[in-house]
Amino acid sequence: MKRGRVILVGVIVVVVAAAVTLTLAALLRPREPTYQGKSLSEWVDLLYTPNHTQAMNSIAAIGPKAIPFLFEEARRWDSTVQGVYRTIWPKLPAILQQRLPAPKPVDWNFPGKIGNALMAVGKQELPRLIAALENRNPRVRHVAILAIKYMDAKPDAAVPVLCKLLSDPDDWVRGEALVLLGFMGPKAKPAVPALMATLRFGTNKYIVGTRATAAWALGRIGPDARTAVPWLKQSLSDTNGPMRQSAAIALWRIVQDTNVVALVIEQFDRNPYNTDALSALGEMGPLAKSAVPTLLKILRSPLPGIPASPVIQKPAREALKHIDPEAAAEAGVK
Repeated sequence: MKRGRVILVGVIVVVVAAAVTLTLAALLRPREPTYQGKSLSEWVDLLYTPNHTQAMNSIAAIGPKAIPFLFEEARRWDSTVQGVYRTIWPKLPAILQQRLPAPKPVDWNFPGKIGNALMAVGKQELPRLIAALENRNPRVRHVAILAIKYMDAKPDAAVPVLCKLLSDPDDWVRGEALVLLGFMGPKAKPAVPALMATLRFGTNKYIVGTRATAAWALGRIGPDARTAVPWLKQSLSDTNGPMRQSAAIALWRIVQDTNVVALVIEQFDRNPYNTDALSALGEMGPLAKSAVPTLLKILRSPLPGIPASPVIQKPAREALKHIDPEAAAEAGVK
């Protein structure tokens, strides 16, 4: 009985300390910028809702002074203190639950919301975002990468830092750095050695997915990634189908290797809803003619269990036009 009371008291002390810490942190924050009667955090909460566009415009109106607060929100998201509080609060006696604020559930969209908010501030703030890639806090590094990606920016100055982030201790930072390098295309040429290392060894427990993404990124760089060709060819015999497909598409884009066309079509027939495969097939043109039946299936009706989507239908139409203009005309594709 005595031990149980000691444990209960310890739990109460931890929860109260967490609640006090969170409350003090909120009270000590500088005054938050507002627009049209709403605080910046209220506008951020409206992102990914029907009011998304209005929220983005309002954050843009707040401008650069929003950036420090957005970075601070990123630091606070799912912090250790909040995690402890969220875990213990439901186990507290009802009398304490009535007196302490209920913890907010984890919003897994929150990093994306902050990335969108930083994007709304404008490309003129890119230097600050690039500098934030080296911030000590992984959540700040993460949202800075997201903001640059959402802006569709391709700043040369970011490439060396992104290469370093491929070995970042944080899974999310590593993954998003890899994706951003791929989106940068030929601009990411200096990253080829780092991407080759990732292709060969991966960077975390999700080794297959990470390696496939590295292959995709090398393919996006194109002919400047020629030094990766031997390792990509080795990956064609990988036991994982998506890995083989990513390597094959990369080889096509880097050296126009016609030997990979059949492999890409084989994997595409198994998973016709891969937009990168659709784009690659369009690039292959008439060489990919055996993919036409599957393309026509996509265009005529959605596959079982998967609704029709413009995200898929548009690249499927474009691929069909490049592969077989006659079949495209017969299918009513313009």
